[in-house]
Amino acid sequence: MPSLKASTQGKSLIKRVRTQKIEQAKKEILEKQALLEKGWNEDDAIFLKAVSKFLEPNKDWEFATHYVISPATWKRFKEAREPIDAETFKVCCQVLGLHWENVADLGRDLSEAPLLSTLYGRTQELGELEQWLLHEGCRLVVIHGVGGIGKAALARQLVENIADKYDYLIWRSLNSTPPFQKLLTELIQFLSKSQANQDNILSLLMNHLRQHRCLIVLEDWEEIMSNNDYSEYCDFLKRVAREVHHSSVLLLSRERPQNIEPFEGQWVRLKKLRPLKYEDAKKILKAEGLSGKEDEQEEFSRRYSNPWILKRIATMTHVVFGGEISGVVAGSVIIDDVITEFLDQQFQNLSATGKTVIYWIAIRRNSASWNQLLKDTSQYLSSNQLFYTLNYLIQAYSLVDKNLEDVPILYILDPVILKYVTSRFVEESYQEICQIIQSQVIKGHELFITHSFITENPENEELTQDQIKRIVKPIKERLLTKLNSQQRVEEELKKIMPLLQSKGLPSGYADQNISRLL
Repeated sequence: MPSLKASTQGKSLIKRVRTQKIEQAKKEILEKQALLEKGWNEDDAIFLKAVSKFLEPNKDWEFATHYVISPATWKRFKEAREPIDAETFKVCCQVLGLHWENVADLGRDLSEAPLLSTLYGRTQELGELEQWLLHEGCRLVVIHGVGGIGKAALARQLVENIADKYDYLIWRSLNSTPPFQKLLTELIQFLSKSQANQDNILSLLMNHLRQHRCLIVLEDWEEIMSNNDYSEYCDFLKRVAREVHHSSVLLLSRERPQNIEPFEGQWVRLKKLRPLKYEDAKKILKAEGLSGKEDEQEEFSRRYSNPWILKRIATMTHVVFGGEISGVVAGSVIIDDVITEFLDQQFQNLSATGKTVIYWIAIRRNSASWNQLLKDTSQYLSSNQLFYTLNYLIQAYSLVDKNLEDVPILYILDPVILKYVTSRFVEESYQEICQIIQSQVIKGHELFITHSFITENPENEELTQDQIKRIVKPIKERLLTKLNSQQRVEEELKKIMPLLQSKGLPSGYADQNISRLL
């Protein structure tokens, strides 16, 4: 590139502008020094000038030492201790690139709410919730469903839609299992803008719910269901449901709240979130940048109908296949360590009978009818216990669903849940057998005693082969790896039945399962 130099005219222009810039810099230094001498913060002076330019744009503020907004006003704004003029407040937010509605205390506290994001589908659910809260005046609304199903995202969009209908709106997470009195104190302080008197604090809160229209969102309700204060939380719900007021409490929970059935009715509604429909799941696939044929997208969405899991698999699909889903669909259901840990958190809260039944549904590979489960569990559960447990798994935990297209009705698991529960059953069975081999101590309630690895399937050879492939072979392979030889495996397994007999314990399915492993 050819070289350049300034012309005579250009040289004069450079000299003049350079002199102006030097003078400007000197004045700015003096300006800052004057501000600092007055006790102003040098950084804040930048914002004071910017705010003044917004408020009086026709005035030259370049070298001013006095601005429209005072340092004291700016301090009140940034420290949020006292209110300032609304117009000035909005301009201060604008200078910082913030929307004043998201900053101002408008009776809203969404500090613990998730960020607002695009909600895919759930149009019907959103409409129902708005109807219940705004038009029917429901005092207590519960959104429940398995983790990752989209409860918080749905509630956050709901709050965004209806926030202007309430005087006060507060969102609190119960993930840290706060003591009941602490939660109530926080709510009172927010609603009254003052310290809460510890006497009759619940009655004080109810009084605020009567005087103002408030929406209180409590997320992670399942976290406090084993809390020592849970009875107090339930008393709170009872009063919310039964007393006359114009406010609402919205609960989000993985588990259907206990002891809430007596409250259901005109003022109390529950919404169970189900897996995404294909059309809605396909929108997420598109948003996540995944591509594939229509039938591949449908299969991908069927396998991963939980939004959180779907997005997790989508991320891995980008890493491995560049967003093309055919390779993922061609293989088996994918569950990584993160998804496993995520499901562990939900599975561990199940009751012993809940785990018993869900294992049987997994063993039968989503072909379990009522009569089959009744027969499978007859040695350990009564008919009533099975009935209550299925209701608990379907209604309260949302881990089990029904296939109504078959006659009789079949109880089924989501593909990811099915693989997870099967893997867990295999691992626990293997660990229990190893423990017996090592200690020569048997308790009588181990899984290989209470559950059959292979059910009687005279008309379904495919199911039998599937049970061998997914349960028997993995357990046997683990035993071979640990004991190093087939002979050693056989010797150790043959010692188990005498242990049962010597202690007079019920053999259950042990003999049949050991025979299969041998």
